[in-house]
Amino acid sequence: MKSFLITCFLFTVSLSHSAMSQPKDTSTQTKDSMTVTELINIIDSYRGFGSQGFSFDVTNVSYKANREPRQNKLRVDVKQNDSIIKFLSPARQQGRVLLKQQNNMWLYIPGTRNVIRISPAQRLLGEASNADVTGSNFSSDYTGEIIEGTNSDIQVLLTAKENNTSYHKVKFWLQNKAPYQPIKSEYFSRSGKRLKIAQYKEFKEVNGVVKVHKMLLSDPLIAGSYTWMLFDNYHLNELPSALFNKEAITNL
Repeated sequence: MKSFLITCFLFTVSLSHSAMSQPKDTSTQTKDSMTVTELINIIDSYRGFGSQGFSFDVTNVSYKANREPRQNKLRVDVKQNDSIIKFLSPARQQGRVLLKQQNNMWLYIPGTRNVIRISPAQRLLGEASNADVTGSNFSSDYTGEIIEGTNSDIQVLLTAKENNTSYHKVKFWLQNKAPYQPIKSEYFSRSGKRLKIAQYKEFKEVNGVVKVHKMLLSDPLIAGSYTWMLFDNYHLNELPSALFNKEAITNL
């Protein structure tokens, strides 16, 4: 009997040691073995071209109850973490320029001498903020984790690395298989308040690669308040680094 108890004890210890020795799975993956890092890069790819310079046009159309729709059209130049946004319309804003350097942003208004520092989180038109019309660089600004999923989607939660990032957390719903197109995303403040919801309504192939073409932003607290963002004319563009500074944008 004593021999049997000793044998059981040694077997239990062996199992416990074996379980403790197994490495924990710290790299959450999809069923196709996609890591969260790869998924974030894919999210970025639908709004950009990685480290290559590129340009695109975006038209924002804002709708609110009991008010005529408002609209603007912008041309955006992007080089890695920096962006220049030029106002093409309406006429009263034509010639204005926004400059984004990392998480800092400035506004130049023609006829004035100074370049004004502004917040990327500030509303540009309707539900679209200044930061929403720049290039997408979640892979640089956020860490992520795959939190859950269903037969039709994967849910990825992104958390900002720095306190001055426009949104503290962003939650994405992606297709659960290639090409992992985004379906929806929600944006949160540091307090946990849900600021807006984005729905990815249409995609468009540009020179063999797929980009977001139509995105719908809505305010979760105000019924009937929403903004369409229409992205078009994506193309690679050799952009000099000297273009992305406060002195240069006054001459654009």
